[in-house]
Amino acid sequence: MSTRGKAVATAIVCAASVVGTILLWPASHSAPAAPTSEQIKASAQARLDMSLEAGRTAREMIRATGQTPGDESCQAAWDNMLPEEQQDLRYAMWRQGCADDPTP
Repeated sequence: MSTRGKAVATAIVCAASVVGTILLWPASHSAPAAPTSEQIKASAQARLDMSLEAGRTAREMIRATGQTPGDESCQAAWDNMLPEEQQDLRYAMWRQGCADDPTP
C-alpha cells in the first residue's frame, strides 16, 4: 500500500472512531434528577442527628478529662474544632448534645 493509501486509511479509521465516540457517548443534556422532598427531609434529619451525636461524644471527652460538661467547657470544645469539622454540624444541636445530659 502506498503512503497516500495508508494516510487515507488512517484518516478513515480516525473519523470512524470520532463518530462512534460521539454517537455512543451518553447525552450530556440530561440533567440529574432533583432530590425528592423525602430525601431532603432525611438528609436534614441525618445532619441534626449527626450534630447531636457529635455533641454527646464531646461531652464524654470532656468527662474523660475530669471536667464537668457545661456551657464554658462545651464552648471551648467547639472553639477548638477545625472549621472543616464544624461545617457539617448544626451548632444548636451539637451544643444540646454536649451541655445537656440525656434524659433516661
